[in-house]
Amino acid sequence: MINQASVQALRELLQTPKKCVIVTHPRPDADAIGSSLGWKHYLEKKGHEATFISPTHYTANLSWIKGSVAIVDYEDEKGVKIAKEKIAAADVIFFLDFNNINRLEKPGDTVAASKAVKVMIDHHLQPEPFDISFSNTTYAATCEMIYDIIDCLGDTDLIDATIAENLYAGLVADTGFFQHPNTTPNVHKVAGALIAKGASPDYVSDKVNNIFDERRLHYFGFALLEKLKVVNGGKVAYISIGQSEARRFNLQLGDNEGLVNYPFKIQGVQVAVLFSEEREKVKISFRSKGDIDMNTFARKYFEGGGHKNASGGKSTIGMEETEKKFIELVKELF
Repeated sequence: MINQASVQALRELLQTPKKCVIVTHPRPDADAIGSSLGWKHYLEKKGHEATFISPTHYTANLSWIKGSVAIVDYEDEKGVKIAKEKIAAADVIFFLDFNNINRLEKPGDTVAASKAVKVMIDHHLQPEPFDISFSNTTYAATCEMIYDIIDCLGDTDLIDATIAENLYAGLVADTGFFQHPNTTPNVHKVAGALIAKGASPDYVSDKVNNIFDERRLHYFGFALLEKLKVVNGGKVAYISIGQSEARRFNLQLGDNEGLVNYPFKIQGVQVAVLFSEEREKVKISFRSKGDIDMNTFARKYFEGGGHKNASGGKSTIGMEETEKKFIELVKELF
């Protein structure tokens, strides 16, 4: 499943100690942080210098992931200074869990201008060219890819409990704890290997799933009671959260995580969507079951994309008009 030519190129690249920078997409999730920190620890055990730079703040509910205190935050004034110094000195820049430099936003120009060797490891559609590419959409998570790459390099003996837990966190997050259709035999194989290396399933599950405070739990209850709408003969459900509700519940970064999946608990729902109103736009999360392609839908109509069953998008025409547009266009999926 892993491109062996890329493995050989990477093996040759890392034969001598390198100054490495790892970057991921803005507002990183568990797979982005888990894969980046797991890869960072691996590189350090191989004798390389490694710095992980996040282009934006990451959510507090992911701060339990081991090594997160070392993340360089590009939205922090001190972090920007450190990040620019590390990027300028880098021999290699690794791009994890995304495949287009433009997605980096603020640090994008600095990274693009770097003369470092650029290596991409990602499982999303439509990658741009990199010096060395590991791109495979059959993988459920970048964390799963990282494990297989380490395995192809013959270094699984270097995977300790910390690396295993980092990678396991991203793997279970991107498969919905093995509930999503991207849960393949290889996912279970890798999960088993990571558990054998020291990942604790009950600990990770508790940290990922049981992190609500009272305010956030009340917010979820409100969203499901007052804002959930079911249309298209019961096949489509969506939740719309405006700025007034965000202020009412003092929503923090990451508070909407997982909310979009709740409508699937309604029998017959095949598409679930969350609309979140921000200052100049409406952020959209799309989810689907089976063969319903939300990636193409998001790309075609909402300036987005992602995976077949899990994609994102945006709209600049306001919440009400966005809802109307979606309700009309979603009919074509059926």
